[in-house]
Amino acid sequence: MIINGIDIEVERKPIKHIHLSVYPPDGRVHVSAPQEAGDEQLRLYILSKWVWICEQRDKVTSYKIQPEREFVSGETHYYFGDKYRFRLVVNPDENQNVRKESGYIVVTCRKRENAPDLLREWYRIELKIRLNRLVEQWKIKIGVNPTQWEIREMPRRWGSASKATGKVIFNLELAKKSIDCIEYVVVHELIHLIERTHTPTFYRILATHIPDWENRKNRLNNL
Repeated sequence: MIINGIDIEVERKPIKHIHLSVYPPDGRVHVSAPQEAGDEQLRLYILSKWVWICEQRDKVTSYKIQPEREFVSGETHYYFGDKYRFRLVVNPDENQNVRKESGYIVVTCRKRENAPDLLREWYRIELKIRLNRLVEQWKIKIGVNPTQWEIREMPRRWGSASKATGKVIFNLELAKKSIDCIEYVVVHELIHLIERTHTPTFYRILATHIPDWENRKNRLNNL
């Protein structure tokens, strides 16, 4: 049974009540139902629980991030979906900077311990440039006007938005993801300025603007 683009597994058993479950890691939705329960009855029941289903799916499909880096030469780092090798240059007499160079992300710093902060700030600046363009483009298309947006390190979410305040937050880790995945997050969060939760209306708006949103979400949540 497919509802709002989500495949719902239905298993009929000799039981009295309907039981609904959402399983990690992919947010699989499973319904155990009495044998006599009809499809329309199940559909109405599932829709009545839709907000809860979406909240649970968000929790169990929380994003995967790259394992903790040690910031040593030869490591793999990502930049907008592309893989780069990391090169560390420690020189007390050089200006500190970060740059891309022939398949490498090169961090030049006066002390080794400065490298994580330098790279983090570089990611923030690069991501802000992309987000500026995407937010301006999509707020017009969707018809919303966020009061402000910012970039933060977030432990479990790619972004968040408050319909009440109009504020949108994006995860710094997005700097490692492809532009089309970042675009999905921008559109997703801006729609939350219209629909606070993941209602059927929310998904209809999302599918109208990004028909392949499920594919983008899947790629976003994989390393």
